[in-house]
Amino acid sequence: MTNRTAGAQVSGPSPLALAVAGSAAVATAFGMARYGYGLLLPNIQDDLDLGVSTLGLIGTLAYVTYLLATALVSRCIERAGPRAAVGGGGLLAVAGTVVVALADGPVLLGAGVAIAGASAGLVLAPFGDAVHRLPPVARARTLATISCGTGWGVAVAAPIAILSGDAWRTAYAAFAACAALSTLLAVRTLPGRAAKPAAAAAPARGRHRPASTMLVAALLIGLGSATFWTFAVDQVRDAGLDPAAGRILLGVAGVTSLSGLAAADVMARLGARLTFVLTALLEAAAIAMIALAADSLAIVLFAAATFGAAYNTIVAVTVLWGTRIYVDRPSAGVAASTGAQGVGLLLGPLTGGVLAEATSLTTALLVGAAVVAAVALLAPRDDLAHDEPRSPLLGPFRRHRRPGPSDHPTCPNRRGSD
Repeated sequence: MTNRTAGAQVSGPSPLALAVAGSAAVATAFGMARYGYGLLLPNIQDDLDLGVSTLGLIGTLAYVTYLLATALVSRCIERAGPRAAVGGGGLLAVAGTVVVALADGPVLLGAGVAIAGASAGLVLAPFGDAVHRLPPVARARTLATISCGTGWGVAVAAPIAILSGDAWRTAYAAFAACAALSTLLAVRTLPGRAAKPAAAAAPARGRHRPASTMLVAALLIGLGSATFWTFAVDQVRDAGLDPAAGRILLGVAGVTSLSGLAAADVMARLGARLTFVLTALLEAAAIAMIALAADSLAIVLFAAATFGAAYNTIVAVTVLWGTRIYVDRPSAGVAASTGAQGVGLLLGPLTGGVLAEATSLTTALLVGAAVVAAVALLAPRDDLAHDEPRSPLLGPFRRHRRPGPSDHPTCPNRRGSD
C-alpha cells in the first residue's frame, strides 16, 4: 500500500478517537438508558408498586422503539450523516432518562423507557460507516471495541446504582448527565457526512443463506439474553441475597464484557464458528447458573462474569458478520444484526414476564438459557468466506491455513486469493 493510499484510508478521525467516542455513545445509550431499567427494576417496582407483567410490558416498549429507530437509522445516515444520527440518539438518551427520573406512575415511566430505548437504535450503526476509512485490521478491532461499549456502560452504571441506594431517580439523573457528555464527544468526533465505501464485488450465489442464518441467530441471542438483563436482579433478590448483590452482578457482567474488545483477534485464531459456538454455550450456562443457584453469591458472581464475556463477544461476532454480508453498506449490516437481536430483546421481557408470572423466574431463566444454547447450531461456517465477496473484515472470519498446491500462481485450478 502506498503512503498516499494509506493516508487516504485513514483520513478523518483516528481509530482511537472513533473507538472512544463510539464506546462512550454505546455505553450510555445501551448500558445506561436502555439496560439501566433492569438494573434499577427492584427499586422502581417497590416505589411505584407495579406488578411483574406491567414491568415486563414497559421493558418491551424500549425494544419496540429500539426496533423503530434501527429500521430508520440507515436512512438517517444517508440523509443527514453519522454525526446527526448519533447526536439524535444521544439526545433521546438524555430525554428518556430524565423522564424516567421524573416518573410517578406506569405511564410516565413507560414513556421515558420508550424514549431511552430509541436512543440505542441510532448510536451504533453510524460507526459502521465511520470506520470504513480505516485499514482492515484497525477497522475490525475498532468496530468490535465500539460494539462492546455496553459493557462500559453497565460497569459504570452499577456503581452509580449502588451509591444511589434506594434513590433510583438520582441514578437516572446521573445516567442523563453521562449521556449528555458522551453525545457531545461523539458529535465532535464524527464527520457530518460519510464517504461512500468502495464498490464491492457482485454478491455470490446463495448469499441470502448466510444473511438469513445471521438474522435468525441474532434474534435468538436477543430472545434468550433478555431474560438475564431483565430478570437476573429480581432472581438474586428473591433468592435472599442482599439487594446490592443484584447490582454488583450487573457490574461484574459489564466489566467482564470488555473481553469482547478482543473478539476480532479471537476469531482470527479460532475461526468464527468455534468462537460463536463456545460463547453461545458459555452464555447459556451462565444464565442457567443464575436460575439454579441464585442464593450463592460466589456462583452468581462467576455466572455474571461468564455472561458478560460471552454475551459481548457473540454480539461482536454478529456485528462483524453483518458488515461482511453487507460489505457495500457496513451501517446496514450493523443495523441488520442489531435489529434482529432487538426483535429477540423485544419479545424476551414480555414472554419472560408472562412465563415468570405463570410459573417462576427460575423457569423463565432456564428457558432463556435453552434458547441461547440452541444458537450454537447456527454458527457461521468458516468456509463461507470463500463464497462471499471480498470484505475488509474477512480475515477475522477465517482460519489461517498453510498454502497448498492449488494456491500456486501457475496452478490451473487456482481459485484466486480470497
